[in-house]
Amino acid sequence: MNGLVHSVRWVWAISVAMQVAVCVVLLIKGHIRKIPVFSLFVAANLSQAGLFYFVYTHFGYGSQTAMVVGWVSEVCILLLRTLATMEILQLVLGPYRGIWGLAWRVLSVIVGVILAYSAVEAARKLTWAIVFGDRGYHFAFALALVGCLVLIRYYSIPINLAQKLLLGGFCFYSCTVVLADTVGPWLFVRGSLIYQTIWQLTTTVAYAGIQLAWVVALWKPASEVERPPSLVTTSLYQQISPQINERLYVLNEHLSQFWTPRATRQ
Repeated sequence: MNGLVHSVRWVWAISVAMQVAVCVVLLIKGHIRKIPVFSLFVAANLSQAGLFYFVYTHFGYGSQTAMVVGWVSEVCILLLRTLATMEILQLVLGPYRGIWGLAWRVLSVIVGVILAYSAVEAARKLTWAIVFGDRGYHFAFALALVGCLVLIRYYSIPINLAQKLLLGGFCFYSCTVVLADTVGPWLFVRGSLIYQTIWQLTTTVAYAGIQLAWVVALWKPASEVERPPSLVTTSLYQQISPQINERLYVLNEHLSQFWTPRATRQ
């Protein structure tokens, strides 16, 4: 592929191989039925890699066509990544309707505020508009996801290993992209000629590692993956970590009562 150094090509090939492995595991272990949006995201990501290979081979990595195709397809991938994350979070927090209502609202507000800030920054520096937009999305995404994970941890909400690794992978990759999008412009303005290579290696290596973690996470058949228990009675919480789960029960009940009237009025 024209324009990519050999090290990036090898890492990119490994990353694609790991994406194929994730697709295979999703299929043979039956996870497609449990997490269809996540499965669609993985398939779309693999399709994007095939599209990149075609474009880079015929037009070159640095061509205008490659840039347009790359960023247009990336918008679709970002949307699917967000929906896939929401799907997994809904599996974890869905039984707690009040808490889930709070989680998705907070996530939406954080994403909206930071994306608006990123749009303003991008307008001031049009040369780096795409980079700032990409960094803003991943920063907002990572921040919102960390908030949800802290909530899950603080209230000891049941979450299985597969869900932890899937959400952790999304969060880790977004943090990596934020770092790469910050260091890249810094190296560029200082005249570094390898900033693109560093960006490519950093993000691709991180994603390949995440794919490996996902293969491990999804290796267990979907039928054996435990789902978080439904919220039933206070006595259930008092049997399992009484103090924390009682607070969780009370919080969920208050939030459920808070969101329901709003939905009724609307």
